[in-house]
Parts: sequence; C-alpha cells; structure tokens
Amino acid sequence: MPEGRGTRRSTGVVDSGGEHVYYEVVGTGAPLVLCHGLGGNHASWWQQVAVLGAEFEVVTWDQRGFGNSTRRTGRFGPEVAVDDLAALLDHLGHDRAHVVGQSMGGWVAMGLALRAPERLLSLTLTDTIAGAWTPEVQAITTASVAGVLAHLDMAALGRHVALGDAFAEADPERAVLYQLISSMGDKPPDVEVFAMLGTMRFSPEQVASLAMPVHLVVGEDDRLCPPEAMRLVASAIPGATFTVLAGTGHSPYFEDAPAWNAAVLGFLRGVASPAGPGPAPQ
Repeated sequence: MPEGRGTRRSTGVVDSGGEHVYYEVVGTGAPLVLCHGLGGNHASWWQQVAVLGAEFEVVTWDQRGFGNSTRRTGRFGPEVAVDDLAALLDHLGHDRAHVVGQSMGGWVAMGLALRAPERLLSLTLTDTIAGAWTPEVQAITTASVAGVLAHLDMAALGRHVALGDAFAEADPERAVLYQLISSMGDKPPDVEVFAMLGTMRFSPEQVASLAMPVHLVVGEDDRLCPPEAMRLVASAIPGATFTVLAGTGHSPYFEDAPAWNAAVLGFLRGVASPAGPGPAPQ
C-alpha cells in the first residue's frame, strides 16, 4: 500500500483569544505538532504528514492570519501564538507532545518549551534562531540576511527569501508551489512580524535551562539562519543534537523532504527509545 494511503485525516478549529485557530490531524501515536514559518501555513507540511503520520499523531496548524486561521482582534505574532499552541494541545487532550518549530515557528516552540517545559516530550528547532539572540548570533545573522536582501528579487516567479537559489533553479515548479502556499490567508505584514521576532528574546540562562531532548536542524545554505549561528544556539543547550542538511536553504523540509524527514524521525525515534537520542550527523 502506498505511503499514507488509508491514513485518517481530520480538521478542526479551536477558539483562542478571540480567534479561530485552524488545525489538521493525521495518523496515530504520540502527538507531534509542526509549527510553520513566516512563509508557510499548515499546507507547507504536505511532504511530511503522511511520512510522519505513519508513526505519530501529526498536528499541523495555522498561526493567526495564516492559512485558515483568523486575524480579527489585532493581536498576532509569536508571543500570542504560544497561547494558541497551548490552547490547541488542551483542545486535543494532549498533556505532552513533541513540538517542531520551523523558522518563525521556532519562537513559538521555544516559547512553550520555556513557559511549560512539562508539556514537551521533545523540541526540534529547524532553521530558526528561536529567540536565542546573543551578540554573536545577531552579528552573524544580520550580515547574512543583508546579503540575501541585497540581491534577491522577491517579485520573480519561483523566488523566495525562504528558498535556496539552487532549489529554485533545479525545481522551479515546486518553488512556485511554495510561493502559492505562502500567499494564502490574511497574513500580517512581514515587517511587523520581523520586528516581533527581533524583540522576543530568551536569555542564555533560559536557553540553558531546557531539559527535554532538543534537536536543531539547518540547511547548509540557509542565509536567514546561517548554520554557524544555529551551531552557537545548539551549543548553549545542554545535550542538544545538531544536524546540517547538505545542499538546502532555509526550508529543507520543503526543498529536500526525504532528508529532513529522516533527520527528524531519527531523532524522535531516539527519544522514544530507552537509550534516548543519539548523536546527530554533522
């Protein structure tokens, strides 16, 4: 039977802070929540849900204004999304879950991990600084992002700041699909969200307090969250594992889904084993 064939899928909405937060559930097993980035929504995970859903109950959801979630109250961004994520887990009846945060979603995942660490079975941060700003991390990231913005034409078909140039050239059809998915919803202005990401900061002491299993994944060619910056974040988290995915940019889950899925599944299977997670490939 082809992968995913016959797997059950359900959809729903949870009321949180005056907004309707949309979610989908695929598969059975321990809950695994995927938190999308600024360029995405629940549909961004189309290459993950069947694969991960074969072993986990995969929950995808839309932050306020993204995809099918509303943005009516004027309150949006990563801080209120932490509230929404907690409300979603409550609504689904999950005391604990594995949580994955991609890019902007990393701030949400990290926020819940620090606010309510007892609710996380594990934390995966993929292509995200996740609010763990230090002067060194900020210097590396700022210089790299400035270089990207200096040459990228965001109006070009199939070009996006969250996609690697090599991917856009090699697979233009899927690069256009990324643009189309990114356009959905009543999205808040990018500049306002970026400002929120810059001011939602977690101290080195907070980051070092993380006690659940933590895995950081980054694309080798990510210029928004460069590997050298994420390596610094990983080094600040006791016991964290770190994986670099070759030939990918800021969205390896989209650009090279088999490699990203394998890295994430390898970590999650290790968490579930008595020995715990093993070392991740470098």
